[in-house]
Amino acid sequence: MSDTDAHGASDERAPRAREATTAAMLDAAEELFAAHGFTAVSVRDIAKQAGVSHALVHRYLGSKDEIYRQVLGRNADILTGSAADTDDLMEAVALMFREGLAHRQYLRLFTHSALHGLPFEATMGHFPAVDLLIELVERSRGEAPPCGDVDPRMAVAAVTALYLGWVALEPWLVPGAGLQDADEATLLTQLERIIRYVLAGTIPGAARTDEADG
Repeated sequence: MSDTDAHGASDERAPRAREATTAAMLDAAEELFAAHGFTAVSVRDIAKQAGVSHALVHRYLGSKDEIYRQVLGRNADILTGSAADTDDLMEAVALMFREGLAHRQYLRLFTHSALHGLPFEATMGHFPAVDLLIELVERSRGEAPPCGDVDPRMAVAAVTALYLGWVALEPWLVPGAGLQDADEATLLTQLERIIRYVLAGTIPGAARTDEADG
């Protein structure tokens, strides 16, 4: 290989190496934040978990606040992406519900943030999945009058709290409610049904799509 070829190969490898290192650091940060919460994790903890120096973490990712926002941001479209091909509220809920369960670690970041008093604005400042559900709710209800004077945003907030609460507290809730004998698939099917009932009972128009699904 000529000097020119060697230099070109080196130039190509450098960005890939940085991308791989950055991804490893973000993976480490996500795991630690999900397990311990934002306040209990330091940049040194992240560096140790990723097997790099804390100076490198600062240089590639910035401060702990910036790292946290990047961890949240890189997965921001996981739930909305799963429902990108539907305008139906209930179908979107079902798709996001199931996709989110495959990414429990990511969802636990939100619950840790709230429980440890991290202001919403200090995270991403928005929750794309909630934004999408509110948009679909507005479409579903159209010109129909409100049901029981429930603000659609409140209905979405309530089912989001129910969902995130289950993700965060499942190890406690199952034995606490005496559900140890039920298999996980059954529990999740019933939880999804409850969420759909809440929306169908409070959002005009949503009930029709729910009935259509059988």
